[in-house]
Amino acid sequence: MKRISAIACLTMIMVMMTSMFAFSFGAETFKIDSTYPKDGATNTTKDNMCVKVYFNNEVGNATSKAANKNEVKITNESGSKSYPTKIVYSSKDKNYALILLDTTKVKTTGKSSIKDNTVYKCTISQDFVDNHGNKLGTDKVISFKTMNQGRNTSVYMVMMVLMFGGMFGFSALQMKKQKEKDQGGQAKEEAFNPYKEAKRTGKPVEEVMAKHEKEVEKERAHKKAKAKLEKEMDDMYADNDNYRVHQARPISAAGCTYKTGRSRLAELKKAEKEAKRAELKATDYGKNPKGAKKK
Repeated sequence: MKRISAIACLTMIMVMMTSMFAFSFGAETFKIDSTYPKDGATNTTKDNMCVKVYFNNEVGNATSKAANKNEVKITNESGSKSYPTKIVYSSKDKNYALILLDTTKVKTTGKSSIKDNTVYKCTISQDFVDNHGNKLGTDKVISFKTMNQGRNTSVYMVMMVLMFGGMFGFSALQMKKQKEKDQGGQAKEEAFNPYKEAKRTGKPVEEVMAKHEKEVEKERAHKKAKAKLEKEMDDMYADNDNYRVHQARPISAAGCTYKTGRSRLAELKKAEKEAKRAELKATDYGKNPKGAKKK
């Protein structure tokens, strides 16, 4: 009996020591794995200022929410000015918490507003706990600097000016090259040297000049014919791309025999009119109603 009691007591002592060791180990290991922005970061946005924190243990249950409500703060670089903050936990990632500036309570203008190119600090207290009550043990301070919006805007404007200037310069260069090319072709045509051509071909100068004149005349005739054709095509088509005809013609001129309702009605009226005219003529315009022959 005594032996059983001793074994039971020893077992209870071992369980208690193991629990204490586990609790002590958990308290020592609760820490922050990473943050965004990192400590010392620059060019962070001042709008919707926030710090993302990733822990190695789960946080955000009802107990830890209540305990950690006032364990984080965002201040200026010296710590003399604190800004209202709030913590948002994720239902999907239990190890994640978002510490953000309460923009509903922060002025957008004035001395107390968040400014560009300024250092701010986010401090997570050593008393911040996880879902098991384990504390961080040491304060965690993340320092970051907001971007210089004025300088960035100037840089963007300079880049846009350079980009558009480059585009205009490239276009002007292309136009200049095309103009030089056209002028070069014209100069090449005007700079025909019959003596060099005669020397190259071994033909008399007169024959070379006669051949060149024929080619020039042929080219001129070709250009003239092309211009005439283009003019005829322009005259043929109206501005709305409809084909122009010289005069209006009925559809029957194209061989169509179909008669519309209006055409048929016009023919009936015409036949009726002709019949009445014949009847009047037969009765001597009403003087001889029976249409008797005159003696």
